[in-house]
Amino acid sequence: MALSSAAECFTLAAGLHGTVVCMSLLSDSQLNQRGYFVPENPVAADQPARSWLSQFGLLRVQGPDSEKLLQGQLTCDVVALDAQHWTLGACCNAKGRMVANFIIARDEQGFWLRLPQDQVAPLQQHLQKYAVFFKAELQDLSATHAIIADLPAETAASDCIDNQGLPQRRVCQWQDGTARLELGDGRREYWLEKNAAEAQLQDVALCCSDRNNRLDLNQGIIWVTGDSREHWIPQNIDWHRQGGISFSKGCYTGQEIIARLQYLGKAKKALFRISSSGSQAPALLCTVTSESGKNLGEVTAWQQNQGLALLNDDDELRQVRVKTAENQQFSASVQKLSYTEEQTTNSGA
Repeated sequence: MALSSAAECFTLAAGLHGTVVCMSLLSDSQLNQRGYFVPENPVAADQPARSWLSQFGLLRVQGPDSEKLLQGQLTCDVVALDAQHWTLGACCNAKGRMVANFIIARDEQGFWLRLPQDQVAPLQQHLQKYAVFFKAELQDLSATHAIIADLPAETAASDCIDNQGLPQRRVCQWQDGTARLELGDGRREYWLEKNAAEAQLQDVALCCSDRNNRLDLNQGIIWVTGDSREHWIPQNIDWHRQGGISFSKGCYTGQEIIARLQYLGKAKKALFRISSSGSQAPALLCTVTSESGKNLGEVTAWQQNQGLALLNDDDELRQVRVKTAENQQFSASVQKLSYTEEQTTNSGA
């Protein structure tokens, strides 16, 4: 059966609280070893489909001081964020290194942060150290909520990433506690209670949730995970170009270092797209070298035969060697992203 319209999907999600769905798809039995949702009969990559984004979770921050708490901790301007839009953001330590990065949206009671599942608890623990001074409550919604996504057909990665007019494309709508987010590249997400999420997975074409990873790569989106926690400064993964940093808001933890890089730094590294013809899978942060063995940088994200890497900014770079977790190497081609033609931050910090 073809996917329902956006309006039909949203009405279904918001109106089925308490409904019992016979076949449970939101269970560990539907996940592979890496934690991705794998339906029984996934559709081909060239077809649009729906998926449970099991690799992501939700952190709820609510209470009268929730805005004040987050404004002093996050890179994004939560005061300027309204209930009709979402934005990207990050939470950093005092050295400007990211504890987590996320999508953030707000409703009448507070804020919702969508981030990699393995980062929900660490971010909650980090923010809780500051929350004790505010009237704010942090809640991990992993047991009660799920993220469902309508995903377009996969397309070949392009070096041209459209990051113009991001706020206008990042629309969010709320209805009866359910959020619908437009991601601006044909993707749509629903944040909702699990019983309603089950209903959204019935009688529609389904795909594996790792398709969303490939679509993120196409947009140059990189997520902090347990392996990269407190490793990158936001500019290392172009979070400033993705709209994840406000340079006009007040102070927040790590702000001094982030601002210094933005206004006083000089580019040493840039994000590149790398791809191979084989099926090798390097681990996150694996070393990337030149053909002669010179260390150039590291892998920041990878899916199937392509990924993103933070490398020495060299216009002549065309071919590299990628070292896997097993200390083996494979060759990969390099393509510079369109929006990194002119760097203004010291990504090599």
